[in-house]
Amino acid sequence: MTAGSYFLSLCAMKKSIPGRLFLLVLPVLLSLPAKSQQAISLDFGAIRQTLHDVNGFNLSGFYFFNKHLSGGIEMNRFFPVHHGEEEVSAWDVDFNFHYLFDLHHHLYVYPITGISHTAEKEVSLHAMGEAVTDRFWSVNAGAGLLWQKGKWGIHTEYLSTWGHFHQEFVLAGVNFEFELGKHHRQAQKHH
Repeated sequence: MTAGSYFLSLCAMKKSIPGRLFLLVLPVLLSLPAKSQQAISLDFGAIRQTLHDVNGFNLSGFYFFNKHLSGGIEMNRFFPVHHGEEEVSAWDVDFNFHYLFDLHHHLYVYPITGISHTAEKEVSLHAMGEAVTDRFWSVNAGAGLLWQKGKWGIHTEYLSTWGHFHQEFVLAGVNFEFELGKHHRQAQKHH
């Protein structure tokens, strides 16, 4: 058994939402370099759900279709917090699109739109500790501000979601952008 098939069998056996989502996203991410001639941005940030004061981290990857339009997948992990008699934690997976508007040298503003899937787990703090997982879809809309200098950038976002219930998020992070197909573009310039 190869390492890759072993990992896939582990994800399938655990039936975890992050494992399943990883399995769905992996083929897409692996096929992007073969088909693209643009850029990919890898992002890491801190995220806060403002209505319930829940903190977490954000990992994302965005493909730039052109210099303005990007689309990508974001994974958010919200750390366990106590709400009354329960401990609540969550995973979000977002599929979002951004359209960059140039404000000034290296400074961009962008609207955000997309969908998200949330798996929220509530565990009773009582001795019997009943656990309930609530899964739901939401629609996302918001805005972001990006300062990009070379391959590195910093960004902040505000996002509002509507679905099972209304949520608001604030995110701040760093990103690293790299071009795909650069060799192919240079070869075209020489012809």
